[in-house]
Amino acid sequence: MTTALLPFRPLTRWLAVLGVFLAALLLLLSGCSMSVDKSEQGKQKKVKIETLLGSLHVNTDADPRDTGLEVYPGAQRVEKHGSEEGSANVNIESSMFGVKVVAIEYHSDDPPDQLLGFYRKQLKPFGEVAECHGSTNFHEGKVQCRPGTGRPNETQLVVGTENRHRLVAVRPEGKGTNFALVYVQTRGERGTL
Repeated sequence: MTTALLPFRPLTRWLAVLGVFLAALLLLLSGCSMSVDKSEQGKQKKVKIETLLGSLHVNTDADPRDTGLEVYPGAQRVEKHGSEEGSANVNIESSMFGVKVVAIEYHSDDPPDQLLGFYRKQLKPFGEVAECHGSTNFHEGKVQCRPGTGRPNETQLVVGTENRHRLVAVRPEGKGTNFALVYVQTRGERGTL
């Protein structure tokens, strides 16, 4: 089975579309409870939808500890790209499936090579680190690089399995580097995320 990993920049757009689609599906199929917590500026920070069929939790103020990785020293969180949030923690659970995705974007004034060295060490305890220039997939349990696809000048460090992996996407931005920390976990039974 092949599953494409998330692209770097539109991380939160992809998560938002997925979340809205699944939330609409859950709302149509059964009664539910919904709560929305907003920031001081009136923006949605947390959305929780609970139904008989499952739940959807979205937090746009994701905690980097949920990725299992440290933030590169001195890096600043990217709060927004236009109207898109710079981070999200999405957790979808039902009796048939579940997925948890945590994605957070940062900027550092340091060059990409320094960040890549830092994150190679960070990822090593989780297994063999694949380094890809282009996008990545999983095939038969292993990371596969797809050169010539994805964003130009982006390097992705990936470790883990299709069901649980960490990804660090690094690309030059101006005189510094933008990077994203991503954690993805899927499961087959409810309650294991």
